[in-house]
Amino acid sequence: MAFGSFREFIDLLDRSGELVRIQTPLATELEITELADREMKKPDGGKALLIEHPTVNGHPSPFPIAINTLGSWRRMALSMGAESVDAVAAELGALMKAKPPTSLREAMRLLSTALELRHARPKVVANGKERAMAETPTSGACNSCHTEKGVSPAPGRIMAP
Repeated sequence: MAFGSFREFIDLLDRSGELVRIQTPLATELEITELADREMKKPDGGKALLIEHPTVNGHPSPFPIAINTLGSWRRMALSMGAESVDAVAAELGALMKAKPPTSLREAMRLLSTALELRHARPKVVANGKERAMAETPTSGACNSCHTEKGVSPAPGRIMAP
């Protein structure tokens, strides 16, 4: 996996000049969608947008909104830690067409490819973040009833790559 969290990806977009941060409070009802629509229609998909102070029904939201983060070929490649989307497609195509090795050289090449993919499998960790219900949802606002602390006594959590 190229990133440990979505925040790391957003930070990379910011450093790469692919992100526009918007400090002005914007309404989730129509304003953000209009702004995002205009940005996505720009050449090469425009920029990714991070609305840092969205409002929901006129009330400030504690959660920023990221839009158009994968809206260009460059940002898609960045998300996969690659030079281009074509490079990722070629790598996946080669894996799909892999044949059993017929020589030691081919076996070594296949082994090196397998070693590159060792990061792509899920792993069990003892201290991963877990999202759990903090209270019974009654208001319909699902963001108000979740926590990352969790309450599960499970010995480990499965983390996708």
